[in-house]
Amino acid sequence: MGAFETATARRSILKGFGALAVGAGLPAKAAWGQKLLANPGVELHPQVHCPPPSAWSDLARALKGALVMPDDPFFGDYYRPNNLRFIKRPGGIARCSSADDVAACLNWAKTTNTPFAVRSGGHNYAGYSNTEGLLIDMSPMAGILEVDEKSGTVKIAGGTINSLVYKALERLGRTITHGRCDGVGAAGFLLGGGIGFNMRLYGIGSDLLHKTDLVLADGNTITASDGDDLLWACQGGGGGNFGINTSFTLQTFKVSTVTVFELSWSKDLDTVLYNLLHRLQEAPNGFGCKISVSVPARDANCFANAGMTVSVLGQAHFGQAAVEKLFGDLWQAADKKKVEADMAYWSAQDVLSEATFPYYYREKSTFMNTSTLTKDTVAALMDSARGMPRTSMGSAFKFFQVGGAVNNKKPGQTAFVHRGYDWLFSSEVNWWAPKDPDSLVNEALAWQESFYALALARTKAVGAYQNFPDPSLKDWQQDYYGDNYAKLRAVKTKVDPKSLFSYAQGIKPV
Repeated sequence: MGAFETATARRSILKGFGALAVGAGLPAKAAWGQKLLANPGVELHPQVHCPPPSAWSDLARALKGALVMPDDPFFGDYYRPNNLRFIKRPGGIARCSSADDVAACLNWAKTTNTPFAVRSGGHNYAGYSNTEGLLIDMSPMAGILEVDEKSGTVKIAGGTINSLVYKALERLGRTITHGRCDGVGAAGFLLGGGIGFNMRLYGIGSDLLHKTDLVLADGNTITASDGDDLLWACQGGGGGNFGINTSFTLQTFKVSTVTVFELSWSKDLDTVLYNLLHRLQEAPNGFGCKISVSVPARDANCFANAGMTVSVLGQAHFGQAAVEKLFGDLWQAADKKKVEADMAYWSAQDVLSEATFPYYYREKSTFMNTSTLTKDTVAALMDSARGMPRTSMGSAFKFFQVGGAVNNKKPGQTAFVHRGYDWLFSSEVNWWAPKDPDSLVNEALAWQESFYALALARTKAVGAYQNFPDPSLKDWQQDYYGDNYAKLRAVKTKVDPKSLFSYAQGIKPV
């Protein structure tokens, strides 16, 4: 089994694929603003309320789980986000062990008027799972709670991270739509949609959601099921909007074997990218991939062949011969090829898995169709990428292949409105703040804005992926939710009329 190289050891389809846990706060007292460029973690408004030690003691007594305070040696590990742009030190961390603990946290936050945020994996791209108040840490509430062998459904706890889901499903011989990053929380992934290499075969992650338990703003726990407006809202409406989800019941599928592959090219990149986008669009639904155009780091002289590259990473629920036929002459033209044919499904996911670490980044996304990706448009994108100001970390723009079963549902059937597209396009800029000066980072982010505008103008792209939250979006309500936003507001009004769950891009009640 060969190990796969990746252009950047960071976000995977799931993670940000992810953004799996999102934040929440008290509406009247938590106007948390974020700068958008080099140092956006600085709040525009100071924390307005800090509970006294006696109040924290009251919360500790109300919890069955642990209340971790800043003097704990592991405190920093518990609250550190994946995106260091948005690091904040909370006043305390409640390590919830049950729905009763979650309700106790909400009651305490209301009583003391303390801002709060909810976290499972900490991979929210915009830092909405961070706070200087109470951090509600769901990670102790983890694992598979129930298995229904007859229906093929599993019930997972609300704080479960991917690695635990994967291990449990491997034992069951089943799978779902998932991504590649072990540390991402399943909650944010599912609530914001959830993309992965299986989505063209099974649908996005939230399409597989049949039930979810939530602790609402009033402290009560309810179950949202198929046919309920609340479940509809949880199928792509984004985490941190309607309550705190303590479990998810998902449809699973039997696994067999898959072929996994990674190919890369360093020459004739405009032609290679154009041909990949058009040729892979013909793939059957059992094929899933991500195309990446990687821009090397500023100090890329430490790498061999430090120019830009185009690569494809993915899997197919069929054999190598059919994969090679799909790529055609691109297969032979690739500089590097790594392929593992007919592997046991979960062994293949070990090959595809991606390690991550905390650093600084911003991602912008939109949805495209192949018909708009003409040769001139692809050439314009590549020319712009060649002029990107390079930081000390590599950056990229990517095309996640959607379509297939993702488009089997209409835009209004679930809260996830982004149906009818071929590609989810994203641009990522990465940097290391201790090494890259603010002036260079600001220059790179300004380039990203112009590159994103170019992509929108040339392709008539629509929307943005809510699991890649972008604080710089001017019309995020339309971009994330389209015509579904009005119904989402109606659901919000019903379950959280005073907007206890609130953050910068949170859904507002009517």
